[in-house]
Amino acid sequence: MTAKNKRKSKTHKQAHATSPIEIIIREKARRFVDAEKDYWKVRNAIRDGMQNATVALSLKTEGVLPTDVSSTVYGLKDGVAFVRHKTFSGRPSVAFRVLPMTLSEWAEDGLLVPVEHGELSLARAGAIRGLGHITFVNCSINGIEIPYAELSHLKYGDTINTPALERAILDFQLTLLGLQTQTAETTSVTLPSQETISKLKALSDEFEKILEDETREEEIQKFLKTNSFVLHQSAEAISKQKLGEDFVTDFVLVATTTQGPSYFLVELERAAHPVLNKDYSLTSPVMQAIKQTRDWDVWLEGNKAYIQNKLPGFETPHFIVVIGRSTGFDDSHRKYMRSYNREWKNLELLTYDDVLHRFRATIEKLKSTIGDQSNQIT
Repeated sequence: MTAKNKRKSKTHKQAHATSPIEIIIREKARRFVDAEKDYWKVRNAIRDGMQNATVALSLKTEGVLPTDVSSTVYGLKDGVAFVRHKTFSGRPSVAFRVLPMTLSEWAEDGLLVPVEHGELSLARAGAIRGLGHITFVNCSINGIEIPYAELSHLKYGDTINTPALERAILDFQLTLLGLQTQTAETTSVTLPSQETISKLKALSDEFEKILEDETREEEIQKFLKTNSFVLHQSAEAISKQKLGEDFVTDFVLVATTTQGPSYFLVELERAAHPVLNKDYSLTSPVMQAIKQTRDWDVWLEGNKAYIQNKLPGFETPHFIVVIGRSTGFDDSHRKYMRSYNREWKNLELLTYDDVLHRFRATIEKLKSTIGDQSNQIT
């Protein structure tokens, strides 16, 4: 090697020299970068699978959940900061940067968000300071446009208060149901839309009216098939899934998790059917519905290759039977229902009132996020 080449080699090595603290930070944050990549795989899968919900509720998800979003993972001295932002050039990706500062210093002098021509420090711009989970949509700060930015953080070794990826996915699911696009003139921080919550409440009221009107029995199943997110807020619905030539499910719900897709085979029975006898044993219609799911389970066990070709990633099935009403249940009825559900490993027995109660609980959770996020902002 010539002296000239030696000098070039030495200069190249110096340019890429890394301090010991940076090496440690990079190693600590490596798993967060991998988790962030997995997060986007799951998040995009859910986004694709929630089209029925977005259409039914007229949600404008592209504004609050654009498809061209990248992530920058900042490795800090005592933790990691996630900044999810609009991609301004190239394809969406996950990048990693090391900054020699703590999370508290990041909160007071950082909060870096990529913008079209560089990056903006939200802290130094005086837009916001402090740690938390904040989302910006279609806003302008000091004349600089921020189409989309989402900030969050984790501390190294914090296993108690650190939300798992499943928690982040649940937040995303609620975002799908709760967020609407807001313009820069309204607010710089997007909160769940009261209009969307009103739509959800109207759907719950409509479902209750259908349940109360015994002459509209056939409309109950039609309503749930049209609005399958009422049964499961994060699942894509596949209507009339055939199991070979032997069986046909009412529909299959496909919920994406970090471990892969979970499949729920749903059997809808009449709301007029009684659920429990006087001695709290299960009635004949309930037993017949459970027998139906047992038949499905046996068939699936013997036809794994077939069903995995139809439903990729299909492994252990879960079954949901929805039947009857529980408006007249007393405490003993509810205890027996809970006992039956504890007994079954892969079967859940619900009344139509259970479905309505769960959906309304989701709406209340959305309403509470408005107060929670408002408190963080103020």
